Amino acid sequence: MNLLETFDSLLQQWRGVFSQERTFERARRLTFGLLSCLRMHLTSTAICASGRQFQDWSADYRVCSRSPWEPRQLFDVVLDHLPGLLPSAQAPVLVAIDDTILKKTSRRIPGVKVLRDPMSLPFHVNFCYGLRFVQVSALVSPREAAGPARALPVRFDFAPPANKPQKNASDEAWENYKEEQKKRTLSLAGVEALSSLRASLDQRPETSPRQLIVCGDGSYTNRTVLRSLPERTTYLGRLRKDAKLYYPLPEASGKATGRPRRYGPAAPTPEQILKDDAVEIVKVRCFAAGQPRDFSVKVLRNLTWRKTGTDMPVQIVVVKAVGYRLRKGSKLLYRSPAFLLCTDPQLELATLLQAYIDRWEIECNHRDEKSLLGVAQGQVWNPNSVRRLPQFQVAGYSLLLLASILSSGFQRTADYLPLPKWRRKSIRPSLLDLLALVRDQIFSTAVAAPVLNFDDFANINSPAAKLQKQPLASETLCTLAA
Repeated sequence: MNLLETFDSLLQQWRGVFSQERTFERARRLTFGLLSCLRMHLTSTAICASGRQFQDWSADYRVCSRSPWEPRQLFDVVLDHLPGLLPSAQAPVLVAIDDTILKKTSRRIPGVKVLRDPMSLPFHVNFCYGLRFVQVSALVSPREAAGPARALPVRFDFAPPANKPQKNASDEAWENYKEEQKKRTLSLAGVEALSSLRASLDQRPETSPRQLIVCGDGSYTNRTVLRSLPERTTYLGRLRKDAKLYYPLPEASGKATGRPRRYGPAAPTPEQILKDDAVEIVKVRCFAAGQPRDFSVKVLRNLTWRKTGTDMPVQIVVVKAVGYRLRKGSKLLYRSPAFLLCTDPQLELATLLQAYIDRWEIECNHRDEKSLLGVAQGQVWNPNSVRRLPQFQVAGYSLLLLASILSSGFQRTADYLPLPKWRRKSIRPSLLDLLALVRDQIFSTAVAAPVLNFDDFANINSPAAKLQKQPLASETLCTLAA
């Protein structure tokens, strides 16, 4: 089964998400159009790519504005196939969580706020207009041998900040704004996304008993997230180097006086653990940067942190700086050390460190979604479309990645188009490879399809009418697959 057929078979499982069959067909056409179109990835270009530019286009726009469907249900297809991608029946589900900003040019678009530009320099903060989303991606790796992981988006939730009132607003409006601001933090949005994902996993017998391991950056390693984790969920994230940690409280010897203590003696900070020669160095082998590598780590288990409380012991893992060279024979340079916190003190170091390394794949998701799929390019103003069109595009992107794994595995096979001359090798297919192969198979399907005889339209004098009857690639695909 080729990539195009696999991708279309996954799209067929969206039928239950939409209330009407015609709505599903429009969504299916838009998905193919948004993937096969070039330059700007807009609804209008998707309509043109599917050969419907001379027909009524209003119904295609209403797919995201008026049709009743839940965006989270689009990702259920990935969750249904997730058990078959895990290495064993007891393997945990690894996910990465992060937020992203879709830049816009007008603050009048519903949901657009003035946000901090993540690409700005740390010593010169810039601002931009944008939409804020929280994304959760499932991390899957090859079963046969060690290799690079894939991040399959399973949540892409809209998380706009609170609407700030004007300066001359009443005191009541400002109080309501402060209360709303507390409810719309990124941490609470992340907890909501994780809770919904845990609920979706519990609805499936094959994933219900599995542990959910969440990998996040330092912005999610806080009290709100750690104290609100759903059941059977472990959090792994970066920790600041000067965090104050404590040993377990020793047993009381004799009669206690004064206020009872909750924390034991002060433990060394993560930075002090790194510099302490008394802490044993453990070698952990993980796959990173194209091959298996050995990492030097230091571990302290069963510590407590005030952000997590005394009832949640944690383990602190310090990854020593890794050396690298820009070219053969050049000066040896070092990356920054990593300080990690895990809410499961008994989690294996190999699983923990590999999950942290694979977390980078969600950053690759953000790059693909913005640079190659144009998730931020949609020119819509309806409040529902502003929220659901990016979610619709990310769901289609997730199905495309899943289709590539189901059709050809994690490796780049001979089915893909040849690499350019300046690329020597590629371990796995990139999104550009997937898009090129899908477009090539769409055009091959269009060429193999019977061509209409324009002599049958001799009475039609309008050139636009002839163009309307011309079978374009995506239109031929939808007709053959119907």
